[in-house]
Order: sequence, then structure tokens, then C-alpha cells
Amino acid sequence: MAISYFPMETLGKVQGENALYFNVAHKGLTMMTGCGHGGVLDLLEYGRSRFLGGERIYAVYGGLHISPFGGWDEQQDAVIRELCNYDIQHLGCNHCTGEKAVRRMIELGLPVVRGSARHGSKTDLYLGNGDVLNLGGFS
Repeated sequence: MAISYFPMETLGKVQGENALYFNVAHKGLTMMTGCGHGGVLDLLEYGRSRFLGGERIYAVYGGLHISPFGGWDEQQDAVIRELCNYDIQHLGCNHCTGEKAVRRMIELGLPVVRGSARHGSKTDLYLGNGDVLNLGGFS
């Protein structure tokens, strides 16, 4: 496991962002981010190029900050189409990924882990309050 700090200023003038990377034996790289302001593709490429297991992206979890405010354009669609090239096995999105982005992921066949829409979560399209991303098969 590694934690990487990315110096940047995000919304609300929050300084910096972290991402966690895990090499899951015999599976590949798993990335976890809170609110991926740095861009999901950049964060994945960073992990892929720097960490053992990065030749295969096994799972991604977090806010992917693709369409957090509901807007949609060709650039956002291009990000999701590029995600299709990573052969991700489990895609656990949450809040700031955006409903339009998650709907497009599902439409393109990405392996989005659905949520339960309980405990105040607005939708079951993505993981929310009290939901668990179970990657299973660990020993």
C-alpha cells in the first residue's frame, strides 16, 4: 500500500489531495481516492507508472469528480470512454463522480458496483452511505 500526496488547490481553497494505491496480489493495482480533483485518468496513470501491480488496474474506488455538478460535455464523455481501456474489474464510484457519469459508465459496460440508496444516499447508481465495496477473494 502507498499513499500519494498531490499538491493542488481544490474547491473551497482546500490544499492538496491524497490517493491510496494497493497492489492486490495476483489481481493488480487498486486505487482509492476521496474526491479525485486531480482527474481519474491522471491518478490511474500515476499509479500505473509508479507502483508494483500497475500493469493491471483491478479496482477503483472513490469520488471520480467527472460530473459532480450534473453538467455533461464531450470531454467528460471522453474520460469515461478512456476508462473502458483500463480493464477495471470493480468500479466503486461515489458522490462527486456524478449521476450522468455513472449512467454513461453503465451504458458502456463498465463494472460499476451499485449502491443501496439507504442512510440518506440519493441514488442506488453508485456506492453511498453504509455501502461496502467488497473485492472478495483475498487470502
